[in-house]
Amino acid sequence: MALTPSLRRPAAAAAAGLICAGAVLFVQPPPALAAAKLHVSKTTGIADGEKITVYGTGFTPGLTDLALGQCVKNPATATDCNLTGGAEFVSTDGSGKTKTLTLTITKSFSGKSCDNGCVVAAQLLPSSHTDDEVKANKVQVGITFGTGNATSTKTATSTKPATATATSDDTDEDSGALPKTGPGQEWATMLLVGSAFLLPGVGLLVLLPARRRRMAGFR
Repeated sequence: MALTPSLRRPAAAAAAGLICAGAVLFVQPPPALAAAKLHVSKTTGIADGEKITVYGTGFTPGLTDLALGQCVKNPATATDCNLTGGAEFVSTDGSGKTKTLTLTITKSFSGKSCDNGCVVAAQLLPSSHTDDEVKANKVQVGITFGTGNATSTKTATSTKPATATATSDDTDEDSGALPKTGPGQEWATMLLVGSAFLLPGVGLLVLLPARRRRMAGFR
């Protein structure tokens, strides 16, 4: 059945409205960037000289000088870390992940003691990177020592860079920088609401000429 001219315009307006609404629903914002994390095989009851493993995810891709290993809390220089088997420089792949390191954890190293607390930390060299890059890739996980060779099957993780201290059941986390995030859904919601207000107006403009013609026919 062919549509009369008075019906074609409202039908076209309705079709256009459906297309606009569908476009808004299918548009998705880019995903948020993951926060930097350290995945540590054991964080409590560690024996002096015990080996643990650690790897990182969510770091800036393509890094070549990320220091990773055992350090005193809030390390400022390389001498604040265990350079004799407990720390090394690592790279990150295209997804921001590091290789898995095996660290030998000790209660003292390089003239430093863990009496006031030690951490497994990751940090860039400030002399080679901007402040924002350093903060975004700065993470540390607190560790504690025990008297035996206790084992743990749970991997502790930290998602926060290390300038303030927080505690959990398995991990002491120190944080000072917020993770980078992508844009949210607010703009898509605004487009959807705008389309909802626009469509009735378009339909009204289309129907007015047809109504005038019908009124003219009664005169």
